[in-house]
Amino acid sequence: MVNIFSTDAFLETLGALFFPKRRWEIALRRVEGRVLRLLVLDGRTVVRRAPFYDFPQPLDLQPEGPCVGLSYFPRTVVCTNALSAHVQRLPGTQPSPFIEWSCFRDARAFEAHAEKSGARLSDSRRQRRRLAEVAGPLKFEFDDAGALVFEAALAWKSAQYLASGYRDLFARPECVELFRQLRRRGVLVVNSLHAGSTLVASHLGSLHDGRFTWWVPSYDPAFATWSPGRLLLEDALRESQARGHAEFDFLIGDEKYKYHYATHERVIGPLGTPGVLERLGQDARIRVRSLLASQPRVDRFVRGVRAQFV
Repeated sequence: MVNIFSTDAFLETLGALFFPKRRWEIALRRVEGRVLRLLVLDGRTVVRRAPFYDFPQPLDLQPEGPCVGLSYFPRTVVCTNALSAHVQRLPGTQPSPFIEWSCFRDARAFEAHAEKSGARLSDSRRQRRRLAEVAGPLKFEFDDAGALVFEAALAWKSAQYLASGYRDLFARPECVELFRQLRRRGVLVVNSLHAGSTLVASHLGSLHDGRFTWWVPSYDPAFATWSPGRLLLEDALRESQARGHAEFDFLIGDEKYKYHYATHERVIGPLGTPGVLERLGQDARIRVRSLLASQPRVDRFVRGVRAQFV
């Protein structure tokens, strides 16, 4: 099983949109015995970072024939742990929590796990009733074909980026087109939650090889009182389990809500040995992050300035 970031649909779209003047191809590269499916420019430069490119996952099976070696790759799956194992995470790595649906015999077993882990399911039931009283009956669609839902998802997410002090990725036409193309290629799923006739939350996710990916969630801030984002997530979780998916992937990030539902986490980090310049850059980034973490006001100021120029 590979994730969306190792598929033809994602890599080909990424190459065409972000590197139109370069000669790009999808190629296999071996790092420390693990094989990654990557986008390669001009036969040698491996794409490591790009908008919405979380991490490629090593292939389950070793390819036949020769495979070009790569000395270093900064962000891929280093290992996978069950959350019940309480394994200490290595420095310089990030978690990517996910649900392995085979851990639960039915929906009731999953809900028991979620409530034990801190999910506020009883509060969600109250919020559903209150939202329905205000705006009308709630309706969830796993894959909503409405163009307005897609456009609302982009607009809400742009506003959220700016309000949080982050750069608005959807200000770049290439990022918008990336999701349009993935939709056309059949790997992007658009979840929606309506209250009556009003759209209150949406989500742009992916479905590939039995793995549903929670990717770009957003909601109408006018309805924030009723937690529409959480309600949409819980609907998506139930539908994913009911459809027999193998996994529900939350991607990189240690946000607390993910651990209310997850059963495992992938540890995302580097493979191989970085060069001298790479090591210097890593050290500088670590020092800057440490400084900003200790100075929240400076961190907010830097985010605000950065958002104005990107």
